[in-house]
Amino acid sequence: MPRIAARLLLVVLALHAISTAAGATLWWALDSGPLTSEPELVLAARSGHGAVRTFGDYPGLDPRTAARRTVDKLADAGGFDRSVLVVVIPTGSGWVDPVQVTATERWAGGDIATVAMRYSSAPSAAAYLLRPDLATRSASALLTEVTGRLRALDRDVRPQLVVHGLSLGARAGSAALADPAIESLVDSALWQGLPGGSTEAGRPHRSDRCTVSSMNADDPVTQLSWGLLRDPRRAVRVLTALPGSDSAAPGAGHRYRPILPPPGCVTPSPAR
Repeated sequence: MPRIAARLLLVVLALHAISTAAGATLWWALDSGPLTSEPELVLAARSGHGAVRTFGDYPGLDPRTAARRTVDKLADAGGFDRSVLVVVIPTGSGWVDPVQVTATERWAGGDIATVAMRYSSAPSAAAYLLRPDLATRSASALLTEVTGRLRALDRDVRPQLVVHGLSLGARAGSAALADPAIESLVDSALWQGLPGGSTEAGRPHRSDRCTVSSMNADDPVTQLSWGLLRDPRRAVRVLTALPGSDSAAPGAGHRYRPILPPPGCVTPSPAR
Protein backbone atom coordinates (compact mmCIF):
# COMPACT_ATOMS: atom_id res chain seq x y z
CA MET A 1 0.00 0.00 0.00
CA PRO A 2 2.73 2.60 0.89
CA ARG A 3 4.54 1.80 -2.37
CA ILE A 4 1.35 2.44 -4.41
CA ALA A 5 0.74 5.69 -2.54
CA ALA A 6 4.31 6.80 -3.15
CA ARG A 7 3.95 6.17 -6.87
CA LEU A 8 0.65 8.04 -7.07
CA LEU A 9 2.06 10.98 -5.16
CA LEU A 10 5.16 11.05 -7.34
CA VAL A 11 2.88 11.37 -10.39
CA VAL A 12 1.04 14.28 -8.76
CA LEU A 13 4.30 15.95 -7.77
CA ALA A 14 5.75 15.47 -11.24
CA LEU A 15 2.72 17.05 -12.90
CA HIS A 16 2.74 19.89 -10.40
CA ALA A 17 6.43 20.59 -10.93
CA ILE A 18 6.39 20.57 -14.73
CA SER A 19 7.81 23.84 -16.04
CA THR A 20 9.92 22.58 -18.90
CA ALA A 21 9.25 22.54 -22.64
CA ALA A 22 7.51 19.19 -22.15
CA GLY A 23 5.15 20.84 -19.70
CA ALA A 24 4.44 23.68 -22.11
CA THR A 25 3.70 21.15 -24.85
CA LEU A 26 1.35 19.24 -22.59
CA TRP A 27 -0.47 22.44 -21.65
CA TRP A 28 -0.82 23.44 -25.31
CA ALA A 29 -2.28 20.02 -26.15
CA LEU A 30 -4.84 20.30 -23.36
CA ASP A 31 -5.69 23.98 -23.66
CA SER A 32 -5.70 24.64 -27.41
CA GLY A 33 -4.40 21.51 -29.14
CA PRO A 34 -5.83 18.09 -29.94
CA LEU A 35 -6.72 17.20 -26.34
CA THR A 36 -8.97 20.19 -25.64
CA SER A 37 -12.44 19.48 -24.27
CA GLU A 38 -15.64 21.27 -25.26
CA PRO A 39 -18.31 20.75 -22.60
CA GLU A 40 -21.93 21.76 -22.89
CA LEU A 41 -21.97 25.53 -22.43
CA VAL A 42 -25.27 26.31 -20.74
CA LEU A 43 -24.72 30.08 -20.83
CA ALA A 44 -24.51 29.96 -24.62
CA ALA A 45 -28.09 28.65 -24.75
CA ARG A 46 -31.32 30.61 -24.32
CA SER A 47 -32.83 30.63 -20.84
CA GLY A 48 -36.19 28.95 -20.38
CA HIS A 49 -37.05 31.49 -17.68
CA GLY A 50 -36.40 34.70 -19.58
CA ALA A 51 -33.13 35.31 -17.77
CA VAL A 52 -30.03 36.90 -19.30
CA ARG A 53 -27.12 34.55 -19.99
CA THR A 54 -23.69 35.76 -21.08
CA PHE A 55 -20.57 33.70 -21.76
CA GLY A 56 -17.22 35.28 -22.54
CA ASP A 57 -15.01 33.08 -24.69
CA TYR A 58 -11.99 35.03 -25.94
CA PRO A 59 -9.01 32.68 -26.27
CA GLY A 60 -5.67 34.42 -26.56
CA LEU A 61 -6.77 37.66 -24.91
CA ASP A 62 -5.34 38.82 -21.61
CA PRO A 63 -7.81 38.47 -18.69
CA ARG A 64 -8.55 42.21 -18.40
CA THR A 65 -9.40 42.63 -22.07
CA ALA A 66 -11.45 39.44 -22.08
CA ALA A 67 -13.31 40.63 -18.98
CA ARG A 68 -14.07 44.01 -20.53
CA ARG A 69 -15.49 42.38 -23.66
CA THR A 70 -17.49 39.90 -21.60
CA VAL A 71 -19.05 42.63 -19.44
CA ASP A 72 -19.74 44.78 -22.50
CA LYS A 73 -21.65 41.81 -23.89
CA LEU A 74 -23.50 41.44 -20.58
CA ALA A 75 -24.46 45.12 -20.59
CA ASP A 76 -25.68 44.96 -24.20
CA ALA A 77 -27.91 42.01 -23.26
CA GLY A 78 -29.50 44.01 -20.42
CA GLY A 79 -27.78 42.15 -17.62
CA PHE A 80 -27.40 45.23 -15.44
CA ASP A 81 -31.14 45.90 -15.67
CA ARG A 82 -31.98 42.72 -13.71
CA SER A 83 -32.41 42.69 -9.94
CA VAL A 84 -29.83 39.93 -9.43
CA LEU A 85 -26.52 39.42 -11.20
CA VAL A 86 -24.64 36.15 -10.77
CA VAL A 87 -20.96 35.93 -11.66
CA VAL A 88 -19.99 32.29 -12.10
CA ILE A 89 -16.35 31.26 -12.07
CA PRO A 90 -16.33 28.15 -14.28
CA THR A 91 -14.27 25.00 -14.06
CA GLY A 92 -11.12 24.69 -16.14
CA SER A 93 -12.85 23.73 -19.37
CA GLY A 94 -15.32 26.61 -19.11
CA TRP A 95 -18.08 24.35 -17.79
CA VAL A 96 -20.87 25.90 -15.73
CA ASP A 97 -23.35 23.61 -13.97
CA PRO A 98 -26.65 23.89 -15.91
CA VAL A 99 -28.67 22.60 -12.94
CA GLN A 100 -27.32 25.38 -10.73
CA VAL A 101 -28.03 28.04 -13.38
CA THR A 102 -31.60 26.82 -13.89
CA ALA A 103 -32.21 26.70 -10.14
CA THR A 104 -31.14 30.31 -9.60
CA GLU A 105 -33.16 31.49 -12.61
CA ARG A 106 -36.26 29.78 -11.28
CA TRP A 107 -35.63 31.17 -7.77
CA ALA A 108 -35.36 34.71 -9.17
CA GLY A 109 -38.42 34.40 -11.36
CA GLY A 110 -36.29 35.16 -14.41
CA ASP A 111 -35.23 38.59 -13.10
CA ILE A 112 -31.59 37.57 -13.10
CA ALA A 113 -28.49 37.65 -15.27
CA THR A 114 -25.68 35.10 -15.17
CA VAL A 115 -22.24 35.75 -16.61
CA ALA A 116 -19.10 33.61 -16.83
CA MET A 117 -15.81 33.80 -18.69
CA ARG A 118 -13.69 30.89 -19.84
CA TYR A 119 -10.05 31.00 -18.76
CA SER A 120 -8.95 27.70 -20.29
CA SER A 121 -10.17 24.79 -22.41
CA ALA A 122 -8.06 22.35 -20.40
CA PRO A 123 -9.70 20.14 -17.74
CA SER A 124 -9.78 21.50 -14.20
CA ALA A 125 -7.20 19.00 -12.97
CA ALA A 126 -4.69 20.17 -15.59
CA ALA A 127 -5.35 23.83 -14.84
CA TYR A 128 -5.05 23.16 -11.10
CA LEU A 129 -1.68 21.43 -11.48
CA LEU A 130 -0.08 23.23 -14.43
CA ARG A 131 -1.50 26.78 -14.33
CA PRO A 132 -2.81 27.27 -10.77
CA ASP A 133 -3.00 31.07 -11.04
CA LEU A 134 -4.91 31.17 -14.32
CA ALA A 135 -8.37 30.78 -12.81
CA THR A 136 -7.67 33.31 -10.06
CA ARG A 137 -6.44 35.98 -12.48
CA SER A 138 -9.51 35.45 -14.67
CA ALA A 139 -11.90 35.56 -11.70
CA SER A 140 -10.30 38.74 -10.38
CA ALA A 141 -10.44 40.42 -13.78
CA LEU A 142 -14.10 39.59 -14.35
CA LEU A 143 -15.18 40.58 -10.84
CA THR A 144 -13.16 43.79 -10.99
CA GLU A 145 -14.87 44.73 -14.25
CA VAL A 146 -18.34 43.82 -12.96
CA THR A 147 -17.98 45.67 -9.64
CA GLY A 148 -16.58 48.70 -11.46
CA ARG A 149 -19.73 48.88 -13.59
CA LEU A 150 -21.93 48.40 -10.52
CA ARG A 151 -20.31 51.33 -8.73
CA ALA A 152 -21.26 53.57 -11.63
CA LEU A 153 -24.96 52.77 -11.07
CA ASP A 154 -27.26 54.37 -8.53
CA ARG A 155 -27.78 52.16 -5.52
CA ASP A 156 -31.53 51.93 -6.06
CA VAL A 157 -31.11 50.40 -9.53
CA ARG A 158 -27.91 48.43 -8.91
CA PRO A 159 -28.34 44.63 -9.23
CA GLN A 160 -27.59 42.54 -6.18
CA LEU A 161 -24.37 40.60 -6.78
CA VAL A 162 -23.93 36.87 -6.22
CA VAL A 163 -20.67 35.03 -6.89
CA HIS A 164 -20.73 31.28 -7.49
CA GLY A 165 -17.96 28.80 -8.06
CA LEU A 166 -17.67 25.03 -8.19
CA SER A 167 -14.42 23.11 -7.75
CA LEU A 168 -11.53 25.14 -9.19
CA GLY A 169 -14.03 27.94 -9.77
CA ALA A 170 -14.74 28.01 -6.03
CA ARG A 171 -11.05 28.26 -5.25
CA ALA A 172 -10.50 31.08 -7.72
CA GLY A 173 -13.65 32.94 -6.69
CA SER A 174 -12.89 32.81 -2.98
CA ALA A 175 -9.37 34.07 -3.67
CA ALA A 176 -10.72 36.96 -5.75
CA LEU A 177 -12.98 38.01 -2.88
CA ALA A 178 -9.88 38.63 -0.76
CA ASP A 179 -9.80 42.00 -2.57
CA PRO A 180 -11.89 44.38 -0.40
CA ALA A 181 -12.87 46.42 -3.47
CA ILE A 182 -14.57 43.35 -4.91
CA GLU A 183 -15.82 41.79 -1.69
CA SER A 184 -17.57 44.96 -0.51
CA LEU A 185 -20.11 44.75 -3.37
CA VAL A 186 -20.84 41.02 -3.08
CA ASP A 187 -24.19 40.26 -1.45
CA SER A 188 -23.76 36.49 -1.34
CA ALA A 189 -21.02 33.98 -2.16
CA LEU A 190 -21.84 30.38 -3.09
CA TRP A 191 -19.07 27.76 -3.15
CA GLN A 192 -19.33 24.07 -4.02
CA GLY A 193 -16.64 21.40 -3.85
CA LEU A 194 -13.81 23.74 -2.84
CA PRO A 195 -10.50 21.88 -3.50
CA GLY A 196 -8.72 21.29 -0.23
CA GLY A 197 -11.78 22.44 1.70
CA SER A 198 -11.46 25.49 3.91
CA THR A 199 -7.65 25.40 3.71
CA GLU A 200 -7.91 26.85 0.19
CA ALA A 201 -10.46 29.54 1.01
CA GLY A 202 -9.63 33.21 0.86
CA ARG A 203 -10.68 35.83 3.40
CA PRO A 204 -14.20 35.17 4.72
CA HIS A 205 -17.02 37.16 3.18
CA ARG A 206 -17.98 40.25 5.16
CA SER A 207 -21.18 38.48 6.19
CA ASP A 208 -20.60 34.81 6.94
CA ARG A 209 -24.36 34.37 7.04
CA CYS A 210 -24.52 35.19 3.33
CA THR A 211 -21.76 32.77 2.37
CA VAL A 212 -22.59 29.14 1.60
CA SER A 213 -19.87 26.52 1.22
CA SER A 214 -21.22 23.12 0.22
CA MET A 215 -18.87 20.14 0.42
CA ASN A 216 -20.08 16.55 0.04
CA ALA A 217 -18.64 14.33 2.75
CA ASP A 218 -17.37 11.82 0.17
CA ASP A 219 -16.00 14.35 -2.34
CA PRO A 220 -12.29 13.51 -2.87
CA VAL A 221 -11.62 16.92 -4.44
CA THR A 222 -12.35 18.70 -1.15
CA GLN A 223 -9.73 16.49 0.51
CA LEU A 224 -6.89 17.32 -1.87
CA SER A 225 -4.00 19.01 -0.11
CA TRP A 226 -0.26 18.63 0.32
CA GLY A 227 -1.06 17.21 3.76
CA LEU A 228 -1.75 13.92 1.97
CA LEU A 229 2.01 13.49 1.72
CA ARG A 230 2.05 12.79 5.45
CA ASP A 231 -0.65 10.11 5.25
CA PRO A 232 -0.01 7.65 2.38
CA ARG A 233 -3.01 5.46 3.17
CA ARG A 234 -5.39 8.39 3.10
CA ALA A 235 -3.67 9.62 -0.05
CA VAL A 236 -4.43 6.32 -1.78
CA ARG A 237 -8.11 6.54 -0.79
CA VAL A 238 -8.43 10.14 -2.00
CA LEU A 239 -6.50 9.75 -5.26
CA THR A 240 -8.17 6.50 -6.26
CA ALA A 241 -11.60 8.07 -5.61
CA LEU A 242 -10.97 10.98 -7.99
CA PRO A 243 -11.70 9.16 -11.28
CA GLY A 244 -15.44 8.95 -11.75
CA SER A 245 -16.32 11.22 -8.81
CA ASP A 246 -18.06 13.60 -11.25
CA SER A 247 -20.42 10.84 -12.35
CA ALA A 248 -21.94 10.24 -8.93
CA ALA A 249 -25.55 11.11 -8.13
CA PRO A 250 -26.20 14.75 -7.15
CA GLY A 251 -25.21 15.24 -3.53
CA ALA A 252 -22.45 12.63 -3.69
CA GLY A 253 -18.84 12.66 -4.84
CA HIS A 254 -17.98 15.76 -6.85
CA ARG A 255 -21.55 16.36 -8.03
CA TYR A 256 -23.58 18.92 -6.15
CA ARG A 257 -27.18 19.85 -5.63
CA PRO A 258 -28.04 23.49 -6.38
CA ILE A 259 -27.52 26.04 -3.63
CA LEU A 260 -29.15 29.46 -3.24
CA PRO A 261 -28.35 32.61 -1.27
CA PRO A 262 -29.61 32.38 2.32
CA PRO A 263 -32.88 34.20 3.07
CA GLY A 264 -32.42 37.89 3.64
CA CYS A 265 -29.13 38.17 1.73
CA VAL A 266 -30.48 38.62 -1.80
CA THR A 267 -34.06 39.44 -2.69
CA PRO A 268 -35.18 38.95 -6.31
CA SER A 269 -37.73 41.47 -7.56
CA PRO A 270 -39.65 39.86 -10.45
CA ALA A 271 -41.90 42.90 -10.73
CA ARG A 272 -38.97 45.25 -11.24
